[in-house]
Amino acid sequence: MRRRFFLSGIFLYLSFLASVSGQDVNFNDLARFVAGKPVSSSSPLNQIMGSPSVRKHYAETTALSQKWKEARLSKIQEWAAMELQPQLTRPTTVKYMFGGPDFVHVASIFPGVPEYILAGLEPLGSIPDFFSMDEVSLDSYLTHLNYTLRSISRRNFFITTEMREDFGKEGIDGVFPVLLYFAALTGHDVLNANYVKLEPGGSAVLAAPDEATGIWLRIRQSNPGANVPQEQNLYYFKTDLSNNGFKGGSSFHQFLSARPDSVSYLKAASFLMHQEDFTNIRNFIVGDSKWILQDASGVPAEFLSRYFNLTFYGNYTGPIDMFSEYNQPWLHDVYRSGIAKPLPFGTGYRMKDSDSIQIFGVRK
Repeated sequence: MRRRFFLSGIFLYLSFLASVSGQDVNFNDLARFVAGKPVSSSSPLNQIMGSPSVRKHYAETTALSQKWKEARLSKIQEWAAMELQPQLTRPTTVKYMFGGPDFVHVASIFPGVPEYILAGLEPLGSIPDFFSMDEVSLDSYLTHLNYTLRSISRRNFFITTEMREDFGKEGIDGVFPVLLYFAALTGHDVLNANYVKLEPGGSAVLAAPDEATGIWLRIRQSNPGANVPQEQNLYYFKTDLSNNGFKGGSSFHQFLSARPDSVSYLKAASFLMHQEDFTNIRNFIVGDSKWILQDASGVPAEFLSRYFNLTFYGNYTGPIDMFSEYNQPWLHDVYRSGIAKPLPFGTGYRMKDSDSIQIFGVRK
């Protein structure tokens, strides 16, 4: 599939040209296609809707999305609306470090925020030319895409090493189609998509795919309610958050610093901020955030309590065996005190409702 680049104001529009028709496929239709939703009546993608592989993809993806919404997302949305959103005074940015392209959870917990910034180590990737694929290749790509999405839905987080393997198969080379799927799943229209890179000083500028370090989606909620922005930014950056990569004066540090008083969200963060190699990002999050929501794998809870008034949810049973060295006695004492409130869903490494926790902090 050829890509055409042209400047329109500040936008670099990436247009996917269907070789069988010579027509462009817009990003909203691409997002709806990978999410198993109807595309617009004028979309060239309608030409392949009769394919057995596409029909199978639509059936599998629709079932997956429905199961995901019923089993997890509806519970998360109801809990967040009751427990968190009354305490949030119109945040303009949500920063989700170590989460990879997991837009589905952050959008479910913090809907309607003008800007979301996600960061991880997963590659950016691309969208293939569906029109040039034969039936075998199309079926292989869509089957593996659904496999990748199912594995994410079961775990509710990305394992970077597994994603590297998944993103190396069947033409799925990165997070781009996953971001599109999550945008459609959470009820957003995709208005535009661009590759970007960060310049010295922290400005995000448009970039060719081979030079890019991030993906920028312009999105809009399909059925906006009151006080919901007409357009939103969704960024994903592939970046090193260790002390070697994340330093004062680095481009990503400056990009985040230009958006103060934000919400930080941390889930399944591998307890990295319990280690000396990740003190820069830990201190930045604690100093930058006005609110924070995390599980036990984020900022050490006792350290966090120095700067935030904390509300505890769920039941703390300690870390899973893989991270046993990061047990937090202070958290055990908190939860034994009986002050924690119920949590109706599993999240992070503890996916059972009975042993999962959330900690919500409001800056002191």
